[in-house]
Order: sequence, then C-alpha cells, then structure tokens
Amino acid sequence: MFHTVAAVSTPPGKGGVALIRISGEEAAAVADRMFIPLQGGKLSDQPPRRAVFGSIISPDTGEILDTGVAVIFRAPASYTGEDTAEISCHGGVAVTRATLAAAFAAGAEPAGPGDFTRRAFVNGKLTLTEAEAVGLLIDADTESRRALASGAVRGNLTRALDPIGDALSRVLSAIYAAIDYPDEDIGDEGEREIAGVIRASMADIDRLAATYKTGSAIAQGIPTAIAGLPNSGKSSLYNALLGSDDAIVTDIPGTTRDVLSAQADVGGVTLCLADTAGIRDGTDTVEMIGVERARQKIAQAALVLLVCDASQPLHEDFCTLARDVRESAPAAHIIAVMNKSDLPAAGDGETEKFLGGVADDVIRISAKRGDGMDALRAAVARAAGTDMLDVSSDAVIWDARQQAALHRAYTSLSEAETALCAGEPLDAVCMLCENALSEIRGVDGRAVDEEIVAGIFARFCVGK
Repeated sequence: MFHTVAAVSTPPGKGGVALIRISGEEAAAVADRMFIPLQGGKLSDQPPRRAVFGSIISPDTGEILDTGVAVIFRAPASYTGEDTAEISCHGGVAVTRATLAAAFAAGAEPAGPGDFTRRAFVNGKLTLTEAEAVGLLIDADTESRRALASGAVRGNLTRALDPIGDALSRVLSAIYAAIDYPDEDIGDEGEREIAGVIRASMADIDRLAATYKTGSAIAQGIPTAIAGLPNSGKSSLYNALLGSDDAIVTDIPGTTRDVLSAQADVGGVTLCLADTAGIRDGTDTVEMIGVERARQKIAQAALVLLVCDASQPLHEDFCTLARDVRESAPAAHIIAVMNKSDLPAAGDGETEKFLGGVADDVIRISAKRGDGMDALRAAVARAAGTDMLDVSSDAVIWDARQQAALHRAYTSLSEAETALCAGEPLDAVCMLCENALSEIRGVDGRAVDEEIVAGIFARFCVGK
C-alpha cells in the first residue's frame, strides 16, 4: 500500500482517449519524469487540479510518445487520498501501452485489481460499503443496478448504520460505568433504558436486513424459470421480456429442446431468465433431456413464470405441472402467466381459479402483442420488493456479507436482551453488545479483517 502504482483506468481497446492513473507518495515525481508541460517547467509545480497540456515522453530514451493532458491531485484531496496524477493520451492500443510503460519506467509499479479504491478505503475516503458500491456501479448494466450502486456510493447505507452504532456505543458506555463502579447501581430504570435501546437497535437492524431481498435481486439477479406445457407461449414471453427474438417460436410442440439463458431488467429487477422446454413425456431422447433440464431449472429458481394457454380449457397435464412446480420449488415466488389474451378465453374462469390456489400472482398477457406486460413487470417488482423501496435514496443492502453481519449483530443483541431481563451479570450483556457493535462496524469496514477486504477488492477491475 506504500508503493506508487499506475494503471490504465479506461476500458481496454481503441478509443478517443485513454487515462493512466498514478497514485502514491511519488506520483508527482513519476509524472515529472514522463510528462513535459508545453509552457515549460515541471508538472509538479503546477497548481493542483489544473489540466496541463504537454508531451508524454519515454524516461529511458526521451522519445516523445504522444501529446496529452495531465492533472495533479494533492493528498488528501484526491480519489485515493494520496498524491495522484492522471495523464490522458490518445486512446490507441499501442500509444496507451507505451504511456503506461513510461509510467513504470519512471518508477511506478503495476496496480492490482481495485488498488486505487482500496487505497481510498484505507485512507478513509470511502467506507467499505461505499467501496463495494463503486464495484457494483462499474458493473451496472441496468438502470436499477446503477441507482442502487449510486445511492450506496453516496453513503445511504453508511448513514443508516451510524445511528445504530452510536446507540450501542452509548449503551456500552453505561454498562462499562456500571461494571467499573459496582457501588453505583444502574437500577431498574437504567436497565429498562438499556433494554429499550437494545430493542430499538434490533428493530433498525431488522428493517435494514429486510432490504436484502430487494438489493440482491437487483445486484445479483433472480434465478427465473419460464415453465409450462408445449406451445403455451414460453419462448414468446422470453422474447418479449428481452425485447428481441432470441428464442425460436413456432406452432410445433417441443420447439425448445434446451435451456436458453439471458438477463433482463424487468420491473427494476434483474431476472436471470431460463426459457425451458415444454414439460411433457418426451417423444425422443433429445426432448427428454431438455425436459429433465427444465425440471432442474425450475427446482433451482427463486421466481417461476408459470405460463399457460388461456385460450385452451384447463387441462389435467397443466394442473399436474403446476402442482409439481409448487412442490419442487417450495420457496420460489410463482407468477402464473395466462398467455394469449388476444384470443378468445376458454372456460368460465376455471383456469384462473385453479391458478389462484397454486401461484402467488395471476397475470393475463399477450406475449405476441405485448398486452399485460406492464402488469407482469409490476408483479415482478412486488415479488422482489422494489415497489416498496427507492434504491437511489433508501438504505439497501445487496451483498451476502452485509446480510450475514447484520444477522450476527441481531442475534447478539437478542441474547443481550435476554441476559439483561434474566438478571445475568452485566459482563455477559457487555460482551454481547460489543459483539453486535463489532458486526455493525464490520458492515462498512470499520471492524473487518484483511481477508474479507482482500476478497472484496479482488473482484474489481485493474485501474479502479
């Protein structure tokens, strides 16, 4: 962490401009050895944050490699909290590679994945949750992911955690005083006050932990299986959700033989879609394999879009399939999709009545015409909880590490409350509250071990 490092911070490949970032104690000196301002003098003599035009040179040969713009940021007023230089050159592959090589020749070392953001975390410029959100923001490929990450980068989660930690700190101060001065009994009123703060903290933790369902649905996506009988319109729905004709659609039963997979942003939720083969007794070996794979995807799904042909009478095969889906994926949220609403409906509501008993939501659509797709998106949003949260402004957790830390904090506080009410020694209550505070601080990195930190930043790209 004390070395001066450099990396290309723009995407690889050909582009208009490439940016080389240099950070560390020797950043300005490294930049001086490879950049000559057009107006003369040294780059390090220029005021901070002033863009300076000049020549990028090879420190070894003095050859002019390119012309570009350089900026110096002085610690602590930089992204990393260290002295930082950013040099922009033309975005060709060869010239970018040569400019980075010049930085190395000038004394910088190659940066590792997430090296700059990790330095920002270590130097107190970002909490761990904000640093994690930077990685999520870089990887964001949907508007909902961008909104979630952007809110976390701005400190939404940290601001929700701080009051919980502060309240527990006050509780611990009172308990420490009671332990150090046993003659000064805190009394029943003091114990009730401590218990009240513990219960309030548990409620805050519980509310925050409940956002994991929504946060993970956006950040990681929901494993989603599209299931149904042959010719019910599964592939048409798959195409409609993607907005493209990825799946082959025909009137021939059994067209889909294998599982098709893709991601779609639906109702502000990332669905990891799997278009599966129609469930029936296979007519050949290939179809039988496809049906078995379909059943596996259904069993693994957290969300099942159970598609039926609403223009046909309720069939016993579909009833059997619906019950099998409920049994094989008991924890999954099932949205029954009554497709082909553009055709005359069959029966007298028998299908809808049946689906109401096995599914969590029943939606009528026409995948062919797009009718009812807004209702389906709303049902998906309800399933993920995105309709109840504004991820750009509310505190939301999205990572299993965060959820596990909150769960451990809640458990410790629950045990502390039990111990306090049972009249157990304050030392035991103190230890449990300390554990809870440590877990709360660990969510945003103020009490977390090096292995966890290393694992988080290993997921980052080099250059960030």
